[in-house]
Amino acid sequence: MEPDRRYWEGKRVCVTGGTGLLGYQVVCALHAVGAEVCVLALPPRGEHPLLRAPGIEMILGDVRDPEQVRRAVSDRDVVFHLAGVVAVWGSALQRMRDVHAIGTKNVLELTPRSARVVMTSSVVTVGATEDGSSLDEDSPFRLESLKIDYVHAKRSAERFALDHAKAGGDVVITNPGYLVGPEDFERSVMGRFAVRYWRGMIPVAPPGGVNLVDVRDVARGHLLAAERGVAGRRYILGGENKSFAEFMTDLAAVADLRPRATPVLPWWGLAALAGCSECRAFVTRRHPYPSLQHARLNRYYWYYHSTRAADELGYEARPLSQSLGDTFRWFSARKRLRPRGAGRWWMRPGRAA
Repeated sequence: MEPDRRYWEGKRVCVTGGTGLLGYQVVCALHAVGAEVCVLALPPRGEHPLLRAPGIEMILGDVRDPEQVRRAVSDRDVVFHLAGVVAVWGSALQRMRDVHAIGTKNVLELTPRSARVVMTSSVVTVGATEDGSSLDEDSPFRLESLKIDYVHAKRSAERFALDHAKAGGDVVITNPGYLVGPEDFERSVMGRFAVRYWRGMIPVAPPGGVNLVDVRDVARGHLLAAERGVAGRRYILGGENKSFAEFMTDLAAVADLRPRATPVLPWWGLAALAGCSECRAFVTRRHPYPSLQHARLNRYYWYYHSTRAADELGYEARPLSQSLGDTFRWFSARKRLRPRGAGRWWMRPGRAA
């Protein structure tokens, strides 16, 4: 189901974090259906198209600043709160916690009570399993002791939004899967993973798996959530469940590459690799990859189904192979993706090449 232009035409809408992978697609979708769009975001890369987009009001600011938030959300009919930070190491962790806690509080408290708020959470707040079973919005969260700051920052922000809804606020929660797709101007988590793989820099697969979904479908799902979602309710906007080994096989296929092998690294091996990476990071002062928080997250299966969103919103996701093909073509048009060094031995060109 597509968003209803009659609902959106002339509506005043704010999108926080509108320059990110998902935020940009939400802004484009809103603009296409005739909404009046304001974006509140940190200054993006100089190449970002929103810096030159006609008809989009840009406020370059921080959701932690209440005055900038007030300026962006006042007199709005709908607010999409997508601003967020992903961090796994060092001083960036505290900034991530503040953005999710203080930023969410500012947006919810300063948005007019008459406006609908669609808050973007994440599937990680739903939980994960060790056996690869699929979860939904009502599954109990069983990872309270898991030492991953991003998971707990997202859960804290989501709880605040749900409490706000219980107090009478018109808030709908979306829980997107792991996002892939083109037009990744700010270099998303999975976008960086894909580029590293295509360059032959990830020769082994983590032991777990994730739910992967096209960012354009998730953006459309956000508009449907604003139109049709029930206040105080969560909606998983997911796609296909894939182990990391399966995901890497799909990445190779869309790029016409033939890796010699894709061994799956056991949990203890991934943890050892991450420990070495963090030791190096203390010396170089560069973010580790993988980090120990990456390792803890990637040992689990973050698998879900989107039945509620399909039934109540009309949400549907396209095939993952199409999304990955579009992603590869977008990145390959902008940067060299050929394997280098030892990666050229491991990652061979496919038969078509």
